[in-house]
Formats: sequence, structure tokens, C-alpha cells
Amino acid sequence: MAAIGTGAVMVGATLTGAMAVELADYPEPFVVDGLYDDSTALVVGDAAGAADSLGAVDIASDLQFQSKVAVAGTGGSVSVVGGKSEKIPLGIGLTNNSLSTFDATLQDDDVANLFDGEITFQGTSYDTSEEIELPQFDDPLVATSLSSSDDDYKSDVFLEVNSRDVIRFFYKFDETIPISQATASDPLDIEFLGDRMKVTSIDSVGNKFTAYVGDEHYLVTDQTVEVEVDGVTKTVKLLEVSSTSALLDVDGVTKIISDGSTATVNGVEITVDDVFSRTERAQSSANLIIGAQATETYTDGDAYIGEDKDDPNWVWNLANLRQNSTTQNFSIENDFVYNDMDSGAKVVGECIALPNDYVKICLNSLTVSEDDYATYTFEFDTSVGLDDTFLTNTSVPGLHLSTSATEGFELRAYTASNNVSANETATKKAKDVWLYTPGGAERFANGSNGTHNAADVSVANMAKWVGVFYKDTSASKVKLFGEVDARTSDVEILRLNFGNTKDTNIVLYTQGPSGANQNADGGVRINVTLDITSDDSGWPGEMDDIQMAWGLAAANGSFDSLGDTRSTEEASELLWGNAALPLSIGTKDEDHRSAYGIVIKNPKSNGASDQLELSVPSDQVKANVVIEGTSTTVSSGGVSYVPAEVSPVTKLASEVSSASDYQLIVVGGPCANDLAAELFDVSCDGWSFQEGEAVLKLVDNGDKVALLVAGTTATDTRRAAKALAAWETYELSGTEMVVSGTSLSDISVAAAV
Repeated sequence: MAAIGTGAVMVGATLTGAMAVELADYPEPFVVDGLYDDSTALVVGDAAGAADSLGAVDIASDLQFQSKVAVAGTGGSVSVVGGKSEKIPLGIGLTNNSLSTFDATLQDDDVANLFDGEITFQGTSYDTSEEIELPQFDDPLVATSLSSSDDDYKSDVFLEVNSRDVIRFFYKFDETIPISQATASDPLDIEFLGDRMKVTSIDSVGNKFTAYVGDEHYLVTDQTVEVEVDGVTKTVKLLEVSSTSALLDVDGVTKIISDGSTATVNGVEITVDDVFSRTERAQSSANLIIGAQATETYTDGDAYIGEDKDDPNWVWNLANLRQNSTTQNFSIENDFVYNDMDSGAKVVGECIALPNDYVKICLNSLTVSEDDYATYTFEFDTSVGLDDTFLTNTSVPGLHLSTSATEGFELRAYTASNNVSANETATKKAKDVWLYTPGGAERFANGSNGTHNAADVSVANMAKWVGVFYKDTSASKVKLFGEVDARTSDVEILRLNFGNTKDTNIVLYTQGPSGANQNADGGVRINVTLDITSDDSGWPGEMDDIQMAWGLAAANGSFDSLGDTRSTEEASELLWGNAALPLSIGTKDEDHRSAYGIVIKNPKSNGASDQLELSVPSDQVKANVVIEGTSTTVSSGGVSYVPAEVSPVTKLASEVSSASDYQLIVVGGPCANDLAAELFDVSCDGWSFQEGEAVLKLVDNGDKVALLVAGTTATDTRRAAKALAAWETYELSGTEMVVSGTSLSDISVAAAV
């Protein structure tokens, strides 16, 4: 009797309504995940009054508002409850121990749905827990087109997994438990990744186990249950029960299965876990394990439950299962590699999901929004006007540095030395800066002329002094700030200054001669480097530098091109990364993103125009990575909603020739709308509601649905429409609810009696 009673409770718990959707699901199926169903039609009766039409407008307006898609934010902070989030620098692994990243092991205090508690096995309680392990500090990692091998990333950011077995989920036995003693009659009963499994045996080696892995169903005689196998719904019916077996039917195919045995019936695998034979046939019952797989044996390396056996994403990692200790390895690990777009690397807004979405590793957003960047351009200019400050140079070749950021360049007062000559004595900020190399031995001076030794300006000696000029906006004049010796490395020229990208984050330095700097026409290169550093002390130095090689003309030693040849892109004219082993990017024909978050705009196209264009963020860009579970809530300041273009279809009842062609919202009762009588089993004469009442009723309409919004009076109908349009305010449920009230603001919604 106890078993029968338990069965009754289980049966009740699995009952569902006949319809696929209920009022609680509204605005589905008319709007699903922000997508409006174009087959939706709002219908009023041919004899409808203005109130019915206004009600239809209220409903249509709300559906249009709901038709919007959430877009993962590109900037801002993330708030996480029941999960863990970290700001991960670009190009860095999720558990890099030099920076503030994730711990290599996460447990229930990090991800709330991870289990930590007791289970009972063979009459004894044992402590167990679940944990996620990310043992490799550099994998998974947040990648850009420059840190990765995939140019197709362009300026986007991706979450990569470059090796197998670097994401692991463990079921931990925190105290000694003899799981090798599990049997079919006394199994180890646990939930693993949300899957209920009963381990019935462990092999002699300790890397293989057998378990019930299907869904558990308790049925009494003549009871049925629907199960889905490979996308097909099948009905399993318990026909008869004896003391040793059960007779089952699956869509007309019957089979006797012995107690404790497993068989496949019409494509459904069924294990008879227990039988309860009673004198009264109606009281007999059985406990069944049903699924595409009901009982399965798994060996270390096998595909996890439900995975493609030939190409699984997740595989079992099993060892020491016969150990009577806490050293058992009962876990799964990734068997995929996501190292480019084609293999499945995740872009912002996407996640790496463990089975059943039990835990997800999500690239939620970036910390800097798309509209918080400034443009910086470094370009060769054949006609630089310096006559305000330097002799009569009204049109000389030089480099023009410009930005969209107000005071986007900071020139810090030079300290005079053998490598630097100062003209200004205070720090200046500007939007426009020019670099110029004189054609002779003249020394820069504000409005006058001095000289250097001839060797100091010799082209063949690869030795050039570079004048640094800026636009003084207050005086609308170009002024000389000072000059630097390009022969020497690490002489500061200026700093970029935009938002929190300031101070030493991005500094333009001289780089000095390196290697074969002789141009084809006998000129040389002047190398300059954007030295890029993070405010994080553990960030690898020089990993993100951008190096430019500017060519000088042999005839006069003035700037002449980006690279060796004017109007031609060259791989070596633009380098990225550590100076000891840089990556040549001058001929790459896509935008690329650096580790700091700078977008290098199409180097090939810009190089052909002898310029470098950068999109510089207001702060170092990091990735908001969230590790979340089934109970985690994530809110991001960067989330936005894109409204969809919706043109709701409205019709008179007489214009609907085939009701089943539409997801219908029928406004108005049977006295005003013929479709109400046709679809909802109501009539004008038999209307059962009182004045002040209306009904929301949902019925099947072929493979679609029809929803009735109708009141006793026109005002009642309009009130019901307002209630439906404000569905989030009310607890809608079932397939029929009554809306009542005394005005358009006094509205109550209750279940139909």
C-alpha cells in the first residue's frame, strides 16, 4: 500500500494539460524569444464596436513591444548572483595565476547549483560534492585575431578552447565510500550534471561502471507515460504485472520484461527496476527506467549520456572506482577544440555549455562599449605647414598625428639631454601633432635656426633628429614642442590621452635602428613604437606593442612613406607584439584587435595610403566572463534590446477563410464576432458570464492556437484586452481565466470556476 500511495503521488506530479501552451506562457506563441510570429492575426467581429477595436490595439501594441531581441552588451559591468564573474584581459587564460582571474577549482560557493551535501548509499550517509576544474592557466582563453591564428576574428573577441581535457566536471566523494559494492538491488543513487543515475556495478579495473540512466517512472496497471526518443514522442503503457515481470506496450508493440532486466521495445529502452504484483489487478504497479538509453555501461573515454558517440563534446574521465577511499575519479571532460570560428570558438554573448546546461562558461560582454572609442590616425602628409614656428616651411613632407578625442595627445615636458631637446617647458595637450625631419643640418628652434653636427643628420648614418610640433588651439598656431634623437630607443615622444587610457598606457617611443633599415632608394627607416601597457601589474610587458617603420627619402632625409615604398602596403612596415619576435601585419586586410583592445583598422588598405588608423578604447578592454549554473541570474549594464519590425495582421471575422492558417487572437464575444462561436464553443444566447466579467480562453486551432478575449459588454471586452496587454502584472495560468472589474483601471483576474 505504501508503494501504491507513492505511485499515486508520482503520477499526479507528471500530469500535464493537453495543450502545448497555456496562458502562463503568454505572449507565446505569438511572440517567442522576442520573435513575432507572422502568422498571428487579431480579429474583431464585423459588428464590433469601437471598444473591441481599441482592445485589439492595446494587445497589438504590447505584442509589438515584446518583439525585441536581447543583444549581449559590448560594454559595462556585470552583476551575477549564484555564479562567478571575472574581467579577463584579452589574450589571457581564464585561470592565469599572474592576474585576477578565476580559481582553477570552482565549487558550490562559486556556482550555486553545484551540489555539496550528503547522499545515502546502502544505509549509510556520505559527504559528496561537485566541482568544476580549469587546470590550465592559459586554456580556455579570451582571444583576438592577433593573439589567435584566425584572421577572420577581425575586431571581435572570442572564447577559445585550444586543447582537450581542460574543462572538467567532478562528482567528488569527500569521505571513504565503497562504491564498488553497488548492485542492481542496492545501487549508488546520485544526480550527475542533473541526470539521475543509479550505478549498479563497477568493473574489476575501476574505470568502467553500469547504471540506470533513463527517466524513472512509476506506473500502475493501464497507466501510460509519454517519452521522447530521438525527437519522436512515444507512449509507454503498463499492461500487466506479475511477481517476476511486467508486460509493456509501446505504441502497439508489446513485450514481457523480467524484473531487473532491460529490453528495447519499439525503439524505447526500458528497464524494469521493480514490480509490485497485487491481488487486485488495478493495484499492481511497476517502477520503470525509460529512455533512449535506460541502462548503459560507460568506460573511461566514452561519450557522455546523450552525446554523439562518434564525435562527442564531453567524455567520461573514470579511474580508481574500486578504491575504497576518496581517490575515485568520477568525472567528465571536454573532447572538443574550439580554436577558430569554424571549430566553434564563442563570440560575445555565447557560452560553452556542459551537458544539460548544468554549468556554462559565457563570454558575456566587454568592459568598454562600442561607442567609447576614439580614432587616432598616423599619416604621411606631403604638405605640412610649419611656417608659424620653423623658418619658412610652408609645405614640407612629414607625419600628421590626429585624433577625434579632445586633447587626445599629451606631450610631457622634455628633459633636455643628448637625446632630447626641449622647446616648451610645460606639458601640452592637443588634437593634432606633426613629426618632421629637416632636410639639412638645421636645429629646430621656435622661429629661429640652429645647427647639429653633420653626422647627427646623416641619412647614411641612419641618424635623424625629429621635430615634434603641435597645434595650439588657443592661439590657432602650430608650435614646436621639442625634438628627439631617433637613433636612440625608448625616447618618449608623446602619450595618448583618452578617458582612462592615459599616462603610461600608450606611449609613442623612438625605437632606434634595427636590422636592415636601408631603403631601396638609399633612404632609411625611422622606427617608432606605441608601447602599450596595462594598469594590471601581472600583464606581460611588451606583448602588445605596435611598431611602425617610416621611410625617409634619400635625397633630403625627410619622411617619405610608411615602409620603404610610398603608396604600397608592406608586411614589415607594421609589426605587433614583442620586439624580439613581432608579428608582421602590414598586409593583413581585416581589422584586428590588440590585447589592450585597440582596433587596428585594415592595415593593408591604410598602408597603401601610407597611414595607420587606430580605434582606441577609453580604457583597457577586458572580457566579462561568467561561469553560471541553472540557478544563476546575470544582469549586465551592457545588455540592450533591438526592436523588431512588426506589422500586425488585423482582420474582420468575415475575412478569415481558414482559421487554422493563423495564430488567432479573437477580440469580442459571439454576439459580435462569429469566430468566437466557431472556435470556442460559446454562443450569444448561451453566454454564461455576468456584466462586469470577461474571459481569456485558449484553445487548439489545428497546429496553432486561438485565444479569445471577450466580455459580456464592450467595456468588459476592452478591460480583458487591457489585462492581457498587462500580462506581466497578473498571474495567468491554465487555459481559461475570468477578468472582472468596475472600470478600465479596476481589474481582477482569476481562474475560471
